[in-house]
Parts: sequence; structure tokens; C-alpha cells
Amino acid sequence: MSGGLSRESLKERQRYADWYEAKSDEEQLLIDEIADCTDYILGEEQNNLFIELLKQNGIKTADQFVESFCVEYEGVVQSDEFVVIIFEGNSYFFRRLCGRFR
Repeated sequence: MSGGLSRESLKERQRYADWYEAKSDEEQLLIDEIADCTDYILGEEQNNLFIELLKQNGIKTADQFVESFCVEYEGVVQSDEFVVIIFEGNSYFFRRLCGRFR
């Protein structure tokens, strides 16, 4: 048996690369920051849905994400001090920044 990736894995990687490359430069930066800061947001569909949630909460750029994101928790956790976005059963804490959050 040879080492390396299976044909299916290669197809998945290519599909992800095609999806990523079709995004604007700003969206790519935001996707990169999400990937660097979170463990539970994986793949195109989850990234697309999470980015939509971010936009609904006033976060549209990678810089805004970096300025406001604090921590990711597995499971649902509430806080009075942070804006908490629940996504796919996990909690994402954000600082309240000058009118960014409703």
C-alpha cells in the first residue's frame, strides 16, 4: 500500500481550493483568521454559514474578526460580558465593539 492521500482526499482538497480561490481577497483573509482561531468550523459549508452569522453581527472583515473574537468553547456557554454566537452547537465569544453588535 502506498503512502499519501487517496483519490477522494485529493478531490476534497481540490474542491476546497477551488472554493477558496473563488472568494475575494478580503473573504480569504477572514477564512484564514477563522481557521487560525477556531477548531470546530471546518469546510466550505460551515465557513459560509459562519461568515453569514458574523455579517449579521456586524463583522465583515478579517480585521474586525481579529479585533473582536475572544474564544471558542465546545458546547453552549452563555456570558453577560461578551456577545456569544452559538454555531453548530459550539459557542464563540466576541468583545462588544462600538456599535458593531446589535
